[in-house]
Amino acid sequence: MDKILTISIAAYNAEHDIGRCLESLIALGMPNYLDIIVVNDGSKDRTKEIVEHYIQEHGNFIRLINKKNGGHGSTINTSIQLAVGKYYKILDSDDWVETENLKKLVEYLVQNDVDLVLNPYHEVSYLNHADRKLLTPIKNGVEYEKIYNIEDSNENGRITPFMHSLTYKTSCIKSMGPIIDENCFYVDMEYCIFPLIYIKNFVCLAFPVYEYLLGSQTQSVSMENMIKRREQHLKVTKRIIHFGNANESKMKASIREMVMLRIKYAVYQQYRIYLCMASKTAGREMKEFDSWLKGQNFDLYKGPHGKQMKLISLIRMSNFKLYSPVAHIAKRVIGVQKIDE
Repeated sequence: MDKILTISIAAYNAEHDIGRCLESLIALGMPNYLDIIVVNDGSKDRTKEIVEHYIQEHGNFIRLINKKNGGHGSTINTSIQLAVGKYYKILDSDDWVETENLKKLVEYLVQNDVDLVLNPYHEVSYLNHADRKLLTPIKNGVEYEKIYNIEDSNENGRITPFMHSLTYKTSCIKSMGPIIDENCFYVDMEYCIFPLIYIKNFVCLAFPVYEYLLGSQTQSVSMENMIKRREQHLKVTKRIIHFGNANESKMKASIREMVMLRIKYAVYQQYRIYLCMASKTAGREMKEFDSWLKGQNFDLYKGPHGKQMKLISLIRMSNFKLYSPVAHIAKRVIGVQKIDE
């Protein structure tokens, strides 16, 4: 039987989490349909031994790839080349799936042929796993279970592709090739965007599959770590903007809208980093980014009319002289977890 779904698990020092992640997949009870690839990204703990135990217990539908540390992007690049399932999905080792809903997704993939499937997902509190927030990638009238053709000129509503929502047809991912940045955080933004130019249709399903653990201060998305790694976030943000500019004329309207919404999210995350720093260094860096962005894409530079952009506009009007007092206000007005979409 041909494999239906490859699930790529990025694992680095994951001895405390990889068991829960794998158990949520094994509980599905459909090994003939799944191709699970655990990419051990140079772990220094017992990740390798734990995964080997699961392979011994449950069979070779789980594969372990051991490699030197290269970051999340390198695990994606590696597993793309090895994927044998008709579809491809990525899963972080500290996250897991809602098993019954994964079964519904697999059954849908068996019965249908579509290049991209989007599902809602849960944000799960690190402190209390029972505290879950449902997030959906769609707004404004998109119909569930309706397959949209990207050639269709009709308005398909608002769809923002996030890593946790996406299941790609593997052939589309392989067309992309191993082009995700390595040794760099925040490359999920590239993964959400680069394959989109290869899809011909997509569908949105109503049930959540991915359980995204959020709230640990060790995560790259914590504000403390985003500030420390802001140059990496900037690198990826610039790369996806260049990608959007270079491919804009090639993209159909529905795909262009998806790409631009995801890029906008990255841009406002970059501004949020600078606003939450509230330092002279951040003021200079924000001014440099602001000037660069204006020259690259004026629509992104203008931004939406939300609280964050109003504050940025005020800083711009003062030629960045008001950066410091406005940034201190921004911490209270925006908060470290909220940004304009």
